[in-house]
Parts: sequence; structure tokens; C-alpha cells
Amino acid sequence: MHASGFDRTRPLLLLVMAAAALGGFALGHPGIVSTQNLDSMAVFGIEIGMIALGQTLVICGGDTGIDLSVGAIAGLAQVILGRLLHLDLAWPVAIGMTLLAGLVLGGINAVAISWFRIPPIIATLATLFGYQGLALVLTGGINIDLTHESPLFLAIGQGHVLGLPLQLVALYLPLLAAFAFLQHGTRFGRALYLAGTNDRAADLAGLRASRIRAATYVLCGLVSTIAGIVGAARLGTARPDAAGEANLISIAIVVLGGTGIFGGTGSVIGTALATVVIGIVDYGLSYNDFNPIYQAGVIGVILIGVILVENPFVAWRDSRRTNGA
Repeated sequence: MHASGFDRTRPLLLLVMAAAALGGFALGHPGIVSTQNLDSMAVFGIEIGMIALGQTLVICGGDTGIDLSVGAIAGLAQVILGRLLHLDLAWPVAIGMTLLAGLVLGGINAVAISWFRIPPIIATLATLFGYQGLALVLTGGINIDLTHESPLFLAIGQGHVLGLPLQLVALYLPLLAAFAFLQHGTRFGRALYLAGTNDRAADLAGLRASRIRAATYVLCGLVSTIAGIVGAARLGTARPDAAGEANLISIAIVVLGGTGIFGGTGSVIGTALATVVIGIVDYGLSYNDFNPIYQAGVIGVILIGVILVENPFVAWRDSRRTNGA
């Protein structure tokens, strides 16, 4: 384990898995590696990948940190955006107001967990139902059509830059870089790892662990909102039930990426690589008409398989270090 909780073992394993998965699908259907399919594959994972970045910080902060409301925030963000656009607000203004709403939604989780000391799983489960219910109330359960909105707005989810999806180049990669810097290159990141490892040590060092964790829920709410906006622009529709699967899949991606579920370890870099693996597998299964009912099970098998393969290697590596010392 390196400083700032970054372990090279998991990223290397994930790179091998991503290559093996893509190669395996290509053996059966070479067309999957076409430019169009690779583009669709990238788009397929961007929104859940954004959400997983925020989830990484939450879980890394420890204290059983978890956010079960991320998908509900993304869905409610889409509804808020759709309602604002239908009020004939300029799309940049509507997006700005939606982002502010996302900060508030994440802030509600932060207040409930850090100030009122409600266990994270209970607090975010409650807001999951609350945000989902509010989205349904605001829409009556009916999707909001956005196909006639500004082409510049729709380009957020449908446009391309240098042949690459716009949301990948202009949103996901900058967010990944910003979160990686925040986690590995700032005082906040170091404090986050310390809080995730030992509350007492963090407090003795003059750090407020509760405030550090509160910030992660706010950031998680923000990136979930961004993911919701991208999804609305991509489909030209604001759906109250959008991204519902993200609540659990984002957690699976974070754990698959090497972040310890009890906090104090992990990196958004591993999360990004895990997103690539899940994106390839999910798209590959869909491309091969694999029954969607079983796709979630495949993700679970991958998660268990990675841990079973990695654990013996880590134990061997640690024993060598111990003997070498």
C-alpha cells in the first residue's frame, strides 16, 4: 500500500480484466470493437462512472460511509432540469440552478449524517425514498420531453469532440483529474484517508472528521446531479426513475476498484478502471443479447472473482516484504 491509500495491485488486475473482457467479446463478435461500438461503450459507462467517483470519496471517508441516494439524486436532478427548461429558462441558467439543487440534496445527506449522527445507510436510504417520491410528485410519473430543447444543450449528451463523446472529454475526464488531485494531492485528501482510518487520530490532529465526511456527501450529490444532466441531454428526456440502478452498481464499482468498504483506502483511479471493466462487460453482454436479468449477477461474480484472485497475491507480496524486512 502506497501513501494516500493507493495500491497498484488492483489497477493492474483491472487493466488485465478489461483487456481480457474486450478480447473475449471480440473473439465471438469482432464487430464489437468497431468505432461506433467503442463510442457507445464509452457513453454507456460515463454517467455511472461520474457517480462512482463521488461514491469513492464517501466510502473512503469511513464510519460506514455509503450513499444509497445517488441514483435518486440523478433522477430528481433530471426532473428539476426538465421543469426549469419547460419554464423557458435559458439552458445554462437551468443547468446552473439544477447544480445548486444537487448541492442542496447532497447537503441534506451531509447534515443528517454528520450533524444529527444518523447512520449513513439509514440516512441515505431515507433520502433515496424521499428524492424518488419528490421526482414522481413533480412529474406525476410521466417523463418530460426535452427533444425540442436547444441543440447546444442536447450536445452535452450527444455531441462529439475529435471523434470522442463530448461528455467524456469535457466532463468525465476533467472530473476524474480533479477528484484524483483532491484525493491524492491536497490536504483534504490526506485528511480524508486519516478520517477513514482512525477518527480519533484525525481529531487529535486537529481535523474534524465529521466535516470532512460531510464534504464528501455534498460532492457526491454534485457529481450525481451532473450525471443526471448528462443522461437527460443524451436521451432528450427527463425521467423520474432515471439512474435507479446506480445506487448499488456505483458501490460495486468502487469496491471493485479497490476502495476498502470500511474506509481509509482506495482511489478514484481504481474506480475509473473498474468503471471501464463494468462498462465493457455490461455492453458486451447486451451486444450479445444476454438476458438483462442476469447481468447484475455477472457483476457480482466479477467482484468476487477479483477478490479471490487478488487476495493470494497480496498475501504473498506482504509475506515477501515482511521476510525481506
